[in-house]
Amino acid sequence: MKWIVIILVLIVAGAVGNYWYDGYSARSALLQQPVYHVIRKHEPQLFDKIVEEYKVFERNESRREDFVNFSNYEISLAATQHLAHASQESVLALVRDMVSTARKLETQPGDTCFRYWFPLVSGPPDVAKVIDAKSQAHTLELMGEVIRSAEENPVPLPEGGNVKDNLANVINATYEQYGADAQMMAHADDERVDRTKVCTITISVYDRILGLPPKQAAELIRAMTQVRK
Repeated sequence: MKWIVIILVLIVAGAVGNYWYDGYSARSALLQQPVYHVIRKHEPQLFDKIVEEYKVFERNESRREDFVNFSNYEISLAATQHLAHASQESVLALVRDMVSTARKLETQPGDTCFRYWFPLVSGPPDVAKVIDAKSQAHTLELMGEVIRSAEENPVPLPEGGNVKDNLANVINATYEQYGADAQMMAHADDERVDRTKVCTITISVYDRILGLPPKQAAELIRAMTQVRK
């Protein structure tokens, strides 16, 4: 019986060793991108979650697109939760990038752009298929900066009175341009809405916000993240 015990110990040791190596390999690969240093430091549970998904990808490289979509979505959620206290520069840079990406997705068939803005309604879009790797990496860097600045140098939320006029102006201008269709943004989870039009209206809203003076634009975006909760 003794040799059986020895073999079992070796098998367990080997399994533990492989698991450790897979984890080390995954972490090393991810940490080649700056955003994952930020995630590891400020969102350690998310980092571990992404590492586990990366291990699956390493064992089956045909799942690359699945991993890209997974990591983009998870980091996007984390960045969105940090927008309220991120630096002005990082907030505006990320939102400009989001609008640029949405314009690309707007040309795609189906509801890709809608799902980009409203991933909780029908799931996130297949970003890996329609956005090139360089653009994906740039977006992740911007998300990482939002998270880093919010954690290390948090900006206080603006007072409601500081943003209400700008918010009212943006809403009124949107209704003037799109009429009753503008209401669809408030009912994005209704399956009857025109998702293509919702995408277009959403882009126009952020265009108007980004047209404000930088400080006012960043404050309004921060305030809007609180309204959505």
